[in-house]
Amino acid sequence: MIEMARKLWTDGWNSFWHFTFGALSFKLPIILLIFLVYQAFGGDGVYERNVTTDILEFFIGLISMITASYTANHFIEIPHELFTEIIPDIIMAI
Repeated sequence: MIEMARKLWTDGWNSFWHFTFGALSFKLPIILLIFLVYQAFGGDGVYERNVTTDILEFFIGLISMITASYTANHFIEIPHELFTEIIPDIIMAI
């Protein structure tokens, strides 16, 4: 029997880090490359059953940061730098 991939956000801290690295890749695009290479070749690689869920969590983080940045910049006129410099610097400091 084929096992289904796990549901979103059910992997504890791993799910948190996938989302966080996705959000940080908005400022540091090299994280995207490193993450995709790791998912493709690390562990069981693309044959691991949860790889699609991990990548989806990552891209949800990236898309969330892109959306928040451009929405805030357009509607609220919050400087774009808040999302490209300030918030990522705070997260990296933690």
